[in-house]
Amino acid sequence: MRSGKLETANPRFRFVPTLTRVANNNGGKGKIGHISPETLLTRVKSLRGPIYYIAGPPTMVASVRQTLGEEGVDEDDIRTEEFAGY
Repeated sequence: MRSGKLETANPRFRFVPTLTRVANNNGGKGKIGHISPETLLTRVKSLRGPIYYIAGPPTMVASVRQTLGEEGVDEDDIRTEEFAGY
């Protein structure tokens, strides 16, 4: 199921691909830059409450996990998967 269909099936689901090593996203729906509280707040009303799924290189996953923790997100609301070896 594509992300658009997931968002239609579950209005509480948001998929926001975020790229950090490109000059532009070629007209895509993704965001460019590092994930910050401000970036997240463009998609959710409050950082506390949603469940976050983070997948990517270990340093990126650790950085986003730290950012969420600093903003008071409960550790139980963060799911991660690390992909090493890029």
